[in-house]
Amino acid sequence: MRRNRLAEISSFETVLCLFVVMIHVLSDSISAYPKGSLLSAVSFLFSKCLTFVVPAFIMSSAIKFAHAYSEGEFHYFSFLRRRITKIYIPYLIMATIYYLYFVYHRHYFDFSWLALLRYLSLGTIAAPFYFIIIIMQLYLIAPLTLGFCKLITPTVGIILAGIITILSKYLLLDFRYSDRVFLVYFIYWIIGCYIGINFKMNLEHLRRLKKPLIITGITFTILYPMTAYFEFLGYFHSFYTEILKIFFAAFGSVMWLIIMPKYEHEGADILSPATFYIYLIHCLVIFETEHLMEKFAITSTPQRFFITFFSSYIISIIVSVLYSQIKMRLLKLLR
Repeated sequence: MRRNRLAEISSFETVLCLFVVMIHVLSDSISAYPKGSLLSAVSFLFSKCLTFVVPAFIMSSAIKFAHAYSEGEFHYFSFLRRRITKIYIPYLIMATIYYLYFVYHRHYFDFSWLALLRYLSLGTIAAPFYFIIIIMQLYLIAPLTLGFCKLITPTVGIILAGIITILSKYLLLDFRYSDRVFLVYFIYWIIGCYIGINFKMNLEHLRRLKKPLIITGITFTILYPMTAYFEFLGYFHSFYTEILKIFFAAFGSVMWLIIMPKYEHEGADILSPATFYIYLIHCLVIFETEHLMEKFAITSTPQRFFITFFSSYIISIIVSVLYSQIKMRLLKLLR
């Protein structure tokens, strides 16, 4: 299976998924502690250190795409059909469940088909869903980007992609949904395509540069969160922070990729297929956990953090693993 040939990517994406959950677990602590306090700062900085995850998911998706199609035949509509079936339809189902949860359980707003369509099209019903909107845009232009990477050398291609990304961020500064436009993530997709075209060789090349890449990755992992924190405190606001974020996300993603072990133990076959479902459902678990804590008047921030932490990981992982295992067994029976 192709997944086994990209064992490092299975490991990489599983870790990224667990990082995504942690970002949303920490959000309550960031807002609950007084702004500028030590615990607020620790929560904010730790969360920001993990915010390379969406660019990293984009990069890993590009690696898998380029690895699969750089040599063989590419059937565009067949490719899109598989991506819609495996990614977009599960997203639409879960986003609808979130919407119904907010309407009929939390009573935040009344049901509206127009509002539901807006939430589904923009991915705004839950924080992590904007990734689905971005990745589907990139899948639409996937063959063009693969041709781009085959025709242009990596150095030139990555520089061009970086310029496109920075210009897009700048031009879309006042656009409310700029974080859902694929162009502001273009560099991560292009880096992933270059790595994936000859994955094993390129991964080994990156690992030979392991020490300088890790040092660079750690440097930007310190610089960007600290800069973002001072912005959060209101000391300044600059577009250069966005440029710093691009370097942080790019080098941070590559750093974590090259330190990933191969996913060859038995547990990998259980957890790896469940990661996308963990990504989809964990916010719903967090929302309901917070609702129950409010119901039982649990106001202590440390208590709320630990309850949210354990419930979000344990419930999301168990439910997602069970679902993915049942799904795989049913598919085997139907073949």
